[in-house]
Amino acid sequence: MLSGDIAKQYLSKYRNASSNQIARKLAEDHPLIFSNSEHARLVVRYYRGALGKYNRKHLSSNEHIRSIEEGMALKYNPFGLPEAVSDFWTPVTLPFKKGRGLVIADLHIPYHDVEAITIAFQWAKKNNYTDFVLLDGDINDHYTISRFEKDPRKRSFRQELDDTNKLLDALGKAFPKAHIIVKYGNHDYRLERFLRNRAPELLDMQDFIKDEYLKLKERGIITVPHDVPIKIGKLSILHGHEFQNMSTAVNPARGAYLKALECVLLAHCHRTSQHAETSLSGRLDTSWSIGCLCQLHPEYARINKWNRGLAGLEFDEDDFQIDNKRIVKGEVR
Repeated sequence: MLSGDIAKQYLSKYRNASSNQIARKLAEDHPLIFSNSEHARLVVRYYRGALGKYNRKHLSSNEHIRSIEEGMALKYNPFGLPEAVSDFWTPVTLPFKKGRGLVIADLHIPYHDVEAITIAFQWAKKNNYTDFVLLDGDINDHYTISRFEKDPRKRSFRQELDDTNKLLDALGKAFPKAHIIVKYGNHDYRLERFLRNRAPELLDMQDFIKDEYLKLKERGIITVPHDVPIKIGKLSILHGHEFQNMSTAVNPARGAYLKALECVLLAHCHRTSQHAETSLSGRLDTSWSIGCLCQLHPEYARINKWNRGLAGLEFDEDDFQIDNKRIVKGEVR
């Protein structure tokens, strides 16, 4: 993809952001395309028509050029307040408008459950949930780089990545035509936290690990940061750790609803649940939490209320339907 195409995508997504803000985001997300933020800023300014009349004549479209009124409204600062540091945070949407797919989460490789994952794949194929597969967080456990006490006899970080590659290979074989979406969770975020605290000089290595070692770009996998929701119409999809203290909720779906006050699908709590409420005006909101596909009695939580589970998600534009299932005694129920 050319630098101009990427810049136009960001200009559409962050229309109200300044050129500097968009440029910094482009340089951070695409260092192989934009050598630095100044390079990205020149491209952004070009498509915003800010490099003079001559360059504006060569634009194929004026959709990214902001009117004087729009630009002034965004820069309105009559009291001379200091410029704020802007942190980009906005939900993402999927690059396809409809589909019928499988949602699974909390595999915690290498502590995944092979039988449960196999059952989930078979159920999805049998019921035609094959347009996409959404891995909703905690694909990896990242045990060896956790901040908690560790047993040095456990599996290595590299072995964990090798096992993740095997899972992605199996996923591609089982669903050869499906879009694969990876929404990172709190365990997946352990890699960035580890590098920030222990080796900040190597922070760029996390992109190398994700893109080169796991071949995410080569596989065409769509990735979503650990703290960013996915929006499908009125449904927000999160891993669940984004809400504080979710793991202690009596009913995870109800706990999520009380925090979001809208339709939510999440994982993280390793429990299948559902909660619905109707407002005074008659609006029905429903929240769901899905079970896990990992071992149920790990060393750090021998006694718990977890269950294995999965969900089927069908959507068409803003309409969606969720089939939330448990796996009990080797069967999807």
